[in-house]
Amino acid sequence: MARTLSTLCLLTACFCALAREFSDWFLFSPLAGGVLILFTILQWPGINLTYRIFAILAPSLGLSLWLNGAVSTEILGDAIDRGAFFTLFLTSLAVLRESARSSRLVRRCGTVLVNQPPGRRYFLMSFGSHLFGVMLNIGALNVLGTMIRRAIRPGPDPEAQRIGGIRRKRMLTATIRGFCGVPLWAPTSVTMLLVLSGIPDLTWEQYAPLGLLWTLLFILWGAVLDRLAYKRPKVQSVNGGNLAHLLPLVALVALIPSLTYVVAQVTGLALFSALLMCAPIIGLTWIWVQYKGRPTRVKGGLLLRRMRRSFPETFTNQRNEVVLFVSSGFIGVILIPLIDPVAASEFLARASISNATLMVGISLVMLVFAFVGVNAIITVTLILGALQQLPDLNILPQVQASVIAITWAVFAGASPFTASLRFISGFAGISPLRFGIEWNGWFSASVLGIMYVTLYLVL
Repeated sequence: MARTLSTLCLLTACFCALAREFSDWFLFSPLAGGVLILFTILQWPGINLTYRIFAILAPSLGLSLWLNGAVSTEILGDAIDRGAFFTLFLTSLAVLRESARSSRLVRRCGTVLVNQPPGRRYFLMSFGSHLFGVMLNIGALNVLGTMIRRAIRPGPDPEAQRIGGIRRKRMLTATIRGFCGVPLWAPTSVTMLLVLSGIPDLTWEQYAPLGLLWTLLFILWGAVLDRLAYKRPKVQSVNGGNLAHLLPLVALVALIPSLTYVVAQVTGLALFSALLMCAPIIGLTWIWVQYKGRPTRVKGGLLLRRMRRSFPETFTNQRNEVVLFVSSGFIGVILIPLIDPVAASEFLARASISNATLMVGISLVMLVFAFVGVNAIITVTLILGALQQLPDLNILPQVQASVIAITWAVFAGASPFTASLRFISGFAGISPLRFGIEWNGWFSASVLGIMYVTLYLVL
């Protein structure tokens, strides 16, 4: 009963978020706020302590600021709308992940990737992990990590174990690096959601070509470092899978932004709003296709049963993420008006801080907070909110977005507090700290170094 009611709360919040895209009727905001509070109460026993603090802090802070006249009713409504939109983001993409989770196509592609010859295995594992990450988010690491563990079973011979250890290390680092490239461009990543929400003058269409370029360079640089670190093996004959199996997955990943762009053009909606309308449709269609060969009525029944049984569990299992996203988005909106833009601008001028130094400083702040366990959603929301308040800021939005996205991609594979690194290190059998620093540290540091040098040369 609690799960069903919680699911209805989430769906109501999603409806309110979509309704606000088409209507200015203010009552959608308090309705969304009410159902999100009810969802939190219903799911309270399963919410972690850290997220409980945010669940209490956000409404308390908003109410106290509103009662003291520090924020207006309109800003409070905007903060609730931001939280509802983040809920829509999580819920819509959960449908897509749920459909990918049971797809034979995903499993077949994973098998192909782990069985490639050593000479091309790194690049394909990294590229495949990236594609999986666009569709499955953190679930991509579970799929590929499990297949890597099954594929590498060295015998008792010490040399075989040594070779098996090297192969595991290369495949897992390729997997995490490909996955960490998702924030650089993918509209299904929370990074792009935060960046485009925090930089109103930037659209995904304007940033995507640059983001795709960073992604390509990110993956290629990892392949170069891997090739330099390990000698090319003499034996190349491995029973690799047919790479043609990857084409449907590539087409499916390409379909998401393509269909989203068409819907955005037809409806006049912002691209992210269109994406969140398209994702459930693509997900449900994908599940329907998985039942191919059965009569239409049977497929319809199976789809409805899946929606009744699996979807409520999938939605409510995101309780911690929902609380974190909603609270962070809400806090970010209500705190931004408290920033004195004139004082901040005068401070930067007195300190003679250049644009390059400012962006490098922002990147370092993100890294420091990521390494002490502060969630990046909060950090990025506040940083972007403060940046947009500066009256004399003359840094291109694309540059701001690139620095945020690249830094996010780096600490996702370096900080032991990130879910991605904790997850992948479990398959390596080592601590997240050792994986991030020893296995992936040189790659992370080199990417940051290249970005910082480029900023000082360009800005």
